[in-house]
Amino acid sequence: MLIVTVSVMLNLPPLTECRPEPPVIATQHWFQATQTAIEPWLGRHHVYGVFTIPEQYRFDHLYTAKLFIEGFPEAFEAGSPEDAEVSQASWEQGHYRKRVYLSTRTALRFLWQGRFGDLRTTCHWWLVISER
Repeated sequence: MLIVTVSVMLNLPPLTECRPEPPVIATQHWFQATQTAIEPWLGRHHVYGVFTIPEQYRFDHLYTAKLFIEGFPEAFEAGSPEDAEVSQASWEQGHYRKRVYLSTRTALRFLWQGRFGDLRTTCHWWLVISER
């Protein structure tokens, strides 16, 4: 019975609609995930989103980064904008890729709340780079 319940919870559709555009706030720059990996049962570093960010935010220590997931009231720390770079092999010129991890515990919380569909959907992941 437990296996059936978990299987159903893993395949639930998103409960929150995707935001069509990021909010416009003068000191914030919003970037939507281009890719996600959601496999918390494999342990650490298996729940993350990948974001494409303009180079202008890369090495500037005047910015902070936070992760927002649609439908979830909390923001998550995302390190500094230059952390967690993904290989540059085939990305757009003038941009870099940043991988932002979400803790396994938080991913499991999404699962138990029936919001795993929200977590799996890339349009729900937003990286917000703010001026300090």
